[in-house]
Amino acid sequence: MEQQVDVLTLLRDHPFTRDFPEEKVGELARITKVVRFTAGQRIFEEGEIHRRLYLIVYGRVALYFYIPGKGEFRYETISSGEVLGWSSLVEPYKKASGAVTVENTLALSLDSEKLMRMMEEDAQFGYKVYQKLVRIVADRLRAARMRLIDIYGGGG
Repeated sequence: MEQQVDVLTLLRDHPFTRDFPEEKVGELARITKVVRFTAGQRIFEEGEIHRRLYLIVYGRVALYFYIPGKGEFRYETISSGEVLGWSSLVEPYKKASGAVTVENTLALSLDSEKLMRMMEEDAQFGYKVYQKLVRIVADRLRAARMRLIDIYGGGG
């Protein structure tokens, strides 16, 4: 028998949402579902329009993009407490990278279009969400840069 997972509790505990006001966490719970991915499952492809934002509860997900003539370049692996799919909140809503699970993964899947409406209706909340997203994008860019330096060398 599968254990029941409480979306509200998971949202309260996740680093991305734990400092949100209780009222907002309740609203988020209404646009969130729990999803499970098996190891090796592709969640989305680079360039795909995919309007879900994922909060990783447990598991690991590799992020990658394609380099012409070289193939898939995995630049980071994210895990528990991290966010996947930030580009679902930034026009043109195309995924900046692909995502594939490295191990079985449990995540909270938020409807990005409904989240954007919440953000538009409450500018202070929207600012807080985008502030967190900017930090995530900056960290991912840094990770990709460091990985490329590791591969191709940092000498000039």
